[in-house]
Amino acid sequence: MKIFLFTLSLFSFSSFATTLHLWPNIPFNIEGANLCEYRVAHSQIRSQYMQEMVENAERLFYAGDFNPVTTLLQFNQLYHKNQVYARKGLGHTLENTFKAYLDGYYRQLTPKTRNIDFKYTNRLNQAINKPASQNSEPNLGHNQIQKISAFAYGHYSFSPHCRGEILVTLTLITRDGDSKTYLGQGPVNTVMSKIASQIFEDYQRTKFPSTLRVGNKKLTLLGGLNGAVDKVQYPEEAENICQTLGARLPTAQEYKFINSYGSWSGGVTLGRNVWALKYPKVFIPYFRTLPVREYNQTNQKEIYYICVN
Repeated sequence: MKIFLFTLSLFSFSSFATTLHLWPNIPFNIEGANLCEYRVAHSQIRSQYMQEMVENAERLFYAGDFNPVTTLLQFNQLYHKNQVYARKGLGHTLENTFKAYLDGYYRQLTPKTRNIDFKYTNRLNQAINKPASQNSEPNLGHNQIQKISAFAYGHYSFSPHCRGEILVTLTLITRDGDSKTYLGQGPVNTVMSKIASQIFEDYQRTKFPSTLRVGNKKLTLLGGLNGAVDKVQYPEEAENICQTLGARLPTAQEYKFINSYGSWSGGVTLGRNVWALKYPKVFIPYFRTLPVREYNQTNQKEIYYICVN
């Protein structure tokens, strides 16, 4: 928690940038309520709980234990010690699996540019010589702080389902104090994959307007009326919307270029959707022959589109 407070005091914050330079240390030293224990404790009224304890004591007594209350207290203490031992190193596991899953998405999807990275401000020899267990406040100068655009910290609780799962939230705070919080629930070894995928989606997916180079020209993608990939019932609706925005629909060749960039590198992955062209045509990217067809030759109820100029 010291790292969190120290970092906040040094940032003179600005809004979420296109490229997110994250401070590499993500503290997960904030533990919330044990929702499993909470659920179990509040699922019984006092008389039910006392009846259960009496039954446990009776079983111990008949087994030859003449001081069952002391034994139950010892069992309870042992259970608590086991829980504390099981949580040891949990924060490091969550931090490192988050980084691993995020790097895995980049290796798998191979975007042209990487919009999220972990910015180490010290030289490599300083990072190597720093003890792994060191939790002291970082000694960062102004120039080092300027290299970082965001800080992250985590919070975890044990899941209410009592199946060994945890509930994790990860909060990103940028230079101007803007924050985003992500939520994931699941087994310890995979829960951070859900949060990593959400963050990857937020920062790597194409945001409009996006400018692509097509040959010697530039093509600016504006999205639809909603500022994203949109859909209509008829291609002429899309054409009218683009005209309203002072733009036009892409040509079939431009759609191919847009698809080749993909949704993670400034373009759009067209997939198995039907896309609007100048009325009355549509573009069906997954058709190898005659991908450009008349609208009335399709049975599509939803036509996707983006506007360009």
